[in-house]
Amino acid sequence: MSYIISQNLKYRYPHQDGLALNDLSFSVEKGEFIGLIGENGAGKSTLCNAFMGLVPHFYRGAYGGSIRIDGMEAAKNPVSILCQKVGLVFQNPFNQLTGAKATVYEEVAFGLQNMGVSSEEIKHRVTEMLALLDIAPYKDRNPFDLSGGQMQRVALASILVMRPEVLVLDEPTSQLDPAAGEEVFRAIEVLKQSGITIIMAEQKMEKLAAYCDRILLLHKGELVDFDVPGRIFSRPDLKNYGICPPLKFLIEQNGKDILKQYGWKEKAEKYNRTAFNIEKLFFSYFPEIPVIENLSLILDSRSTAIVGQNGAGKTTLVKVLKGLLLPISGNVYYNKEDISGKTAAMLARDVGYVFQNPDDQIFKYQVLDEVMFGPLNIGMDREQALEQSRKALAMTGLSGCEEVNPYDLELSERKMVSIASVLAMNTDVIILDEPTIAQDYRGRETLKRIIGELEEAGKTVISILHDMDFVYDCFERIIVLAGGQVIGDGSGDEIFRQKDLLKRAGLEQPAVFCIAMEEGIS
Repeated sequence: MSYIISQNLKYRYPHQDGLALNDLSFSVEKGEFIGLIGENGAGKSTLCNAFMGLVPHFYRGAYGGSIRIDGMEAAKNPVSILCQKVGLVFQNPFNQLTGAKATVYEEVAFGLQNMGVSSEEIKHRVTEMLALLDIAPYKDRNPFDLSGGQMQRVALASILVMRPEVLVLDEPTSQLDPAAGEEVFRAIEVLKQSGITIIMAEQKMEKLAAYCDRILLLHKGELVDFDVPGRIFSRPDLKNYGICPPLKFLIEQNGKDILKQYGWKEKAEKYNRTAFNIEKLFFSYFPEIPVIENLSLILDSRSTAIVGQNGAGKTTLVKVLKGLLLPISGNVYYNKEDISGKTAAMLARDVGYVFQNPDDQIFKYQVLDEVMFGPLNIGMDREQALEQSRKALAMTGLSGCEEVNPYDLELSERKMVSIASVLAMNTDVIILDEPTIAQDYRGRETLKRIIGELEEAGKTVISILHDMDFVYDCFERIIVLAGGQVIGDGSGDEIFRQKDLLKRAGLEQPAVFCIAMEEGIS
């Protein structure tokens, strides 16, 4: 008998008309690594919650059929019982942390304490897990003082440390730098070999193809296919389901000429003006722990990606540019004016900033009100604000959502709302912090188009990213940070050929580079 069995599983969220899960029947063997794929809205997160019993216990709604784990029916057992067998890592790490503990060490130990594990065993397991995910240096820090990627590692550690029999992961590497993401996949592979069953929803198709035993393809809540990665990613109709297969499968289907489509391409001739001039910048959150130290850098109107390991100082740097953080020393000039002492409000007409976590940015109860707030706040009249907001909603694919409560939208859509709210302000500089979080193939294509249109309009686009394929395709200039210092600065072709630099910064080559090297293509 299979270890996990789903029989005619159906679910509809409260106050929704359509089924989020529609008649799903499949089985999983103990120790398998199963990948869940599908465009946003396909039902991946809902299915993850069903394994844990949060659907239907927490979300309520209409539920039918069953899902059994080692004979235990999820809908008929409380989450407090299921959590001893099933561990779930949420899509958004900010929702995973309890807030009940003051340090990373205590947060990771919290689940074990609730399970009644001995103090000696807790100490052993927590120490081991902190080392495995490279967060031991932060064990005495408050989790909410960490970067988004570091928080995601803490969220992962807090579940992995409990050694569940089934590990369910909803996009667990979305905010991790490439090296850390690869470490997570390797750690999960070790867990799989120990007999743990892995279920992972993920947008990184190359990783799923390399590590998964089977792939479950969902579309609009229905099961389309469930097979080994080679057969799933060889389907010629994947783009109909919002999936772009790994590059090696695209080459098999279309030939090597497809490689020519990749990489940043100049949209139009333009004059590169200086936007920011940073001189000897120093910033720290805690005494004697500098985040940025003696950094000097000129940012011009070229589209620029800032990349590097979690904790390298990327978000800190752009928050200084926006005026959300004030430098401890050094100067920042925008259009030759010293803005080192200016606040975010004073820079609102010039510099737009999209937060890494959209839930830190959204506060209105209708999408249109959220998007219009910024334009109205910087002095646009209502008619102009409405025009700019509708244009921004169209750019982000949110037309028709004007009256929807943003908190009723998926994380990917809330991210687009936060982007639209900044686009509507029509600032000369747009800073995007991790814009690809939770985005599927179509969402990333929308972002590529937005960045291209902003470039053509003469805007300065600066983005923090961990998706190297997206970086290579969309940005003219790449700046590599490590330890608050610039260690690399150049085009994608220049940066991604420097393997020692990539290793130092916790980065990896885009898939097109790896394939080209394998095929001997220049």
